[in-house]
Amino acid sequence: MLRSTNGQFGLKRMTTVGIVVALGLVGCSGGTTDTAGTSPAAPAATSGSVATPAATSAGDPAPTAAPSVDLGGAELNTAVVVIGGDRYEVTGVRCDIFTARYIQAGNYGEDPEVIIVLPPEGWESQGDVFSPPSVSVTIGSGADETVWAAGDATAVVFMPGLKGLSQIDSYTVPDGRPVHATGTATFIDTTSVAFGRDAKPVAGSFEVTCP
Repeated sequence: MLRSTNGQFGLKRMTTVGIVVALGLVGCSGGTTDTAGTSPAAPAATSGSVATPAATSAGDPAPTAAPSVDLGGAELNTAVVVIGGDRYEVTGVRCDIFTARYIQAGNYGEDPEVIIVLPPEGWESQGDVFSPPSVSVTIGSGADETVWAAGDATAVVFMPGLKGLSQIDSYTVPDGRPVHATGTATFIDTTSVAFGRDAKPVAGSFEVTCP
């Protein structure tokens, strides 16, 4: 942010001759603009306002429009996870889309809660820049809570033995907006594992649609 400050000069006395000379110098100065008495500059555009793009000069290439994305009938800010024969569909999903199509989406704190994390292609070679892909569905709360997880979801991270049983098998994040990402995964009931109950991997799928 740039700040401008106006210096203040105290003028105690100026003779009549001095005033005339000063006025004559101001009138002759072609590079100085006297802003005293003029209207204040228009305020800068605030957040939410739309700036008018500058006209392109002749010969400049026209801007390329983002490719259209087929949402397959899905609504924006929705997520669907299918685990075996159970389908979990949630709306009001918060979508955070970062550079290189890095998606973090979820209806945090709701029941059921769905959280989907999808890094861009080639994320493994970027060190710790991106979180690994993961999908989780939390149903209920307290003693009745069940957490299905695939990939490096939080529950799986704290249960290293599940990594061979739970994974993101494939996913696609097409170019363009809105974003309609889809994928397949192998889920595990991490709650059952935590309590020593038998839990077997279950095949499933997921999708998320973001503006």
